Amino acid sequence: MRLRIIASAAIIALATFATTQARAQDYNVSVTNYQPIPPGTTFVTDMNDNTELTATAESALRKSLAQRGLDYDVNGTIGFKIGTFRDAGGSPNTEASFDSSNTTFNFPFNSGDVKGAPRMGRTYRITLNVYNRASGAVLSHGEVNDNGMNFDPVASTPMMVEALLDKVEF
Repeated sequence: MRLRIIASAAIIALATFATTQARAQDYNVSVTNYQPIPPGTTFVTDMNDNTELTATAESALRKSLAQRGLDYDVNGTIGFKIGTFRDAGGSPNTEASFDSSNTTFNFPFNSGDVKGAPRMGRTYRITLNVYNRASGAVLSHGEVNDNGMNFDPVASTPMMVEALLDKVEF
């Protein structure tokens, strides 16, 4: 009897922790749709800048579009231009904070007050423009913002791209 109770409690605890870890963060998403993207069209991607974050976003974009039934082609009819922006924000004297979404203390060490030292990011943004390559007409444009204290934007990029594409009309 006790073994069943302990096993049940362990299963419930594992299920609770598993769903907590897998839960996506809420992002600030803004998309304007002018025309829906026709199903089954071919697409090509373009990056606003040549950075690691933008390359990660472009890779996540291709994967998400393939899952939605679109095929990549160098001569695709629809263009998806993606870009990333990470704003350091704050001042060198920013105070320590606690991020309750992932139970992390954030200390402002190495926050840009030393020449050449990287600043800790405060905002991470992914932008997307969707256009018809033949006419140049914009079909959709938008952005998704993560204003949290995220130390690993590469890990959050696929979820942010998904949140952005969920608002684009297909």
